[in-house]
Amino acid sequence: MDNVIRLSEYRNFSSNKNDEQNTDLTSKQIKKLENLRDDIEKLLNTATAIHGEPLGVGLAAGRYAAMKLYQMHGRAETMAFFDSCIQTVEISEDISAK
Repeated sequence: MDNVIRLSEYRNFSSNKNDEQNTDLTSKQIKKLENLRDDIEKLLNTATAIHGEPLGVGLAAGRYAAMKLYQMHGRAETMAFFDSCIQTVEISEDISAK
C-alpha cells in the first residue's frame, strides 16, 4: 500500500472547469502529499484496531474519498483513480505471490 500514486496524472479543476491549471507538482508538494497520505493511513489503521471493524473503516473512508473526489474531479477521473488503486493492490498481490 506504500506505492506512490501519481497525483499529477489527475487534472486539478477549479470552480470554473473550463480553466485548466498546471498540475505539475514540486518535490516539496509531493513530499507534503506523501506525508499526508501516510498520516491518514496511520489514522485509519488505528481506527480499525480500536473499533475492530476493518470493513466499516474501509467503507467510511472509501465513501468519503469517492464523494470528495467526484465533487472535485468528476466521475470519470474519480473512477480512474479508484481503478488505479485497485490495480496497484492486484500487482502487489501478484508480486507477493511469486
